Amino acid sequence: MKKRAFILAAACASVVAIGAQSAGAAPGNVTCTDAFSGTAANVTVPAENFCDLSGATVTNDVLIGREAGIFAEGLRVGHDVRLPQAGSLELGGTTIGNNVIAGSGGDIHLERTTIGVDLVAVEPGTVQMGGNAPDSPGGPVRIGYDLLIRGWPGFDFVFDGICNAHVGHDFRITGRSVTLGFGIGDNCQFLGEPANTVGHDLVVAGNTALVGFFGPSALEVGGNHIGHDLKFVGNRAPGGGYLEVSDNVVGHDAICAGNSPALSTDGPWDGPNTAGNLNTCG
Repeated sequence: MKKRAFILAAACASVVAIGAQSAGAAPGNVTCTDAFSGTAANVTVPAENFCDLSGATVTNDVLIGREAGIFAEGLRVGHDVRLPQAGSLELGGTTIGNNVIAGSGGDIHLERTTIGVDLVAVEPGTVQMGGNAPDSPGGPVRIGYDLLIRGWPGFDFVFDGICNAHVGHDFRITGRSVTLGFGIGDNCQFLGEPANTVGHDLVVAGNTALVGFFGPSALEVGGNHIGHDLKFVGNRAPGGGYLEVSDNVVGHDAICAGNSPALSTDGPWDGPNTAGNLNTCG
């Protein structure tokens, strides 16, 4: 997995441990401004800094400051990763015991990562799963309970691409405005990744595909396996943009209502949805 805009010079590593750690003592807290690969109770990345946590073990939390970020391959976190505002996560081969919580403007890129409970992203710049870069290995993202994405940070370049995510309970993307659209499962096969599985409900509601740098954008939901209900309601796209719900397999109801324009597809390869009960999505 390739880290973006970050060149690690091992000789320049700057890691400050808070509190002495004698042999056999419990791990202490660490403030990281470059790289850390040991064991710590908590790791803090100060505002406007970047930390490579590849190979590290954090028994409690990773706390990331404003406009800061982490890259990691093989990170283990016992509790939470918290990104309050305008920072970035790029994680692969990572295990997080509880939650990932991201605030406004956060960029999240995940592959081969397990989150024990929830991923909550409020007004993120982008959420991408299944492959962090064209030359990265990709791979599944497993979320024990809920995946929640909501809101718009007011940026010019906002988009989401969710592939190979496996959500134990609900996946909800609501109140989202995107200038470059979003894809939930759709087109993942062209990236070499499968679509998503959702144990309970997939809810896509009140989202807007805006006109961005490349023109009108689209909201696409395709190829997902959903244990209970699919709800695609109250979504909007501009003239020239489109809304697509296709090829999903739904255990109970597939409900599409109150969307504008009417649902369409971007090619003959897109097929109908199947549902165990009611299907208003076609």
